[in-house]
Amino acid sequence: DCIFAGGALAGGPQAQPSSCDQTMPPSAARAVAEHALAPPAVGLAGRLVGGAVMSSFMFGYSICVLNSCGELISVNFEWCGNDWQSDCIASRGSQGLINASVYLGAALGALLSGRSWFHALGSRTQLVLSDVYFAAGAVICALSQGVGTLIVGRFASGLGLGISAIATPMFVAEISPRERRGSNCAMHGVFITLGILASIAFGIPQSPPPSGPGETLAGLDVWYWRGLLGFPLIVSVIQALFFFFVCPVDPPSLLVARGEMKMARSVLYRTYGMEVPEKMDLNNKGQAALEFQLRDLKEAVDTAKTIPRIRVIQAMCDPFLRTAVFLGIGLAAFQQLCGINGLMAYSNSLFADAGIKPSLLTLASTLMASANVLASIFSSRLVDHWGRRKLLLFGAFCQTVAMALVTFFIDDRAKAMMPPGTSGPAAVVCFTIFVMSFSFGLGAVTWLYLSEIYPIEIRGPSLSACGVVNWLASFIVVFGTRFLTLQSACHVFGMVCFVGLLGTYVWVIETKGCSMDDSPLTPKSGRGSSPLLTPNSPNIPYKKMLDEEEESEEEFSLEGAATAAGGVAARR
Repeated sequence: DCIFAGGALAGGPQAQPSSCDQTMPPSAARAVAEHALAPPAVGLAGRLVGGAVMSSFMFGYSICVLNSCGELISVNFEWCGNDWQSDCIASRGSQGLINASVYLGAALGALLSGRSWFHALGSRTQLVLSDVYFAAGAVICALSQGVGTLIVGRFASGLGLGISAIATPMFVAEISPRERRGSNCAMHGVFITLGILASIAFGIPQSPPPSGPGETLAGLDVWYWRGLLGFPLIVSVIQALFFFFVCPVDPPSLLVARGEMKMARSVLYRTYGMEVPEKMDLNNKGQAALEFQLRDLKEAVDTAKTIPRIRVIQAMCDPFLRTAVFLGIGLAAFQQLCGINGLMAYSNSLFADAGIKPSLLTLASTLMASANVLASIFSSRLVDHWGRRKLLLFGAFCQTVAMALVTFFIDDRAKAMMPPGTSGPAAVVCFTIFVMSFSFGLGAVTWLYLSEIYPIEIRGPSLSACGVVNWLASFIVVFGTRFLTLQSACHVFGMVCFVGLLGTYVWVIETKGCSMDDSPLTPKSGRGSSPLLTPNSPNIPYKKMLDEEEESEEEFSLEGAATAAGGVAARR
């Protein structure tokens, strides 16, 4: 393994410099390594990201698949006591439970993701495990014979959803080159929107539910919903085969944690479109930059191993970590309490309340979902340019305005001033703006931001806690929205968006371009103030420790330069 004079480079103190072209003092080496690499847009990392976001597709598909077929299922099983009615208290309760049960399963899956033994499996293995639950849920739902089996199937799919919702952005963030992490992580949101679009568009062949006695279900309306609910089986099998046989590659951080340094170096170089050279040349800026990345990973992993497992409740009491923990939980809750999943899950019903004709409901929802995809694609290109904070603020502001406009357009006094038949389309346009704004902000940024603000010691448990909060908030929103009128839903979610906008402005700090192990909320220079992260020397300022380490490394490198013929001059 290569070393810079004065310390091992990702190889531990026993590493020798014989395999390197030369050594140099840490300050000079770091200057050389500050080099802007240009990783390929399509390569190993691109393929792995493409495989991972299949889970994102199933995420979006699962939360909206009942939008177009829920009422037909109600008629099929006669939840209202006859063979034509789809809207009654019993039907709303059953649809609400079936729709929301996926979020209860997701909360349990997120809780499972926080266990240390589960976290040790690695994000790739977690994605494969989530495929098992997605496949099981799809089969149970497709073969269901009533409310009970539908709830069980949706709960099983929720387990996969809860696991993959954390594992997917984590895997993408860990496998992506730093220069492409933002845009790659935004693909998680893009493919969620593609899943939403597919779940709604696939429902277009179905007819509206019967509108009165004498009308009954016929043709594909009797069975088509089973195919819709069973479709994730195909996607989950493809993803499992991809990660097990086609591209079984783990992120460098996991390989470093397992002690597989040679493999970690190989994967890191390949994600940048480079091969590991037989002889390291640390004057090569690209090699130096990648070796420093590997060294940073090694140091982070070694530091984490010396610290006992930290629980989220402990981190909440730690003066250094509590801000990041509470901010992450608040942002995770805001992402769902803004109402996005409730509005998407019942968009057909809400559009009907706004005055859209029954035959056009699914088409209107499909157009809204299509605009959502376009917004997600566009936002993926902005996340590394605008930054996380600006996108969150922009999205929350536009969501608040959109809800206010919907409230205006559906008000009876406003309808009297508008041409007949225009309030419904106007409400659909405002809903579309709301959904697109979510894709620009909370949808594209939330989980990327959460993966960046936590140090490695608490990243797993904290993301798990955020996932549990996120899914419980989803359950409340999706179950409760089924019993809200369009106007009351706009009032509630508009107020939540406004409060979230203020909170984002006050507490969210920009993380664009920051290392995952040195975010502005939890900088390395502040770790000395954390009793949990520096248990052996809680009273020694971390900056002083770094200064002493740098001085000792410089002394060592000066000795090496003085004794080695042709050595590299070391100067402060």
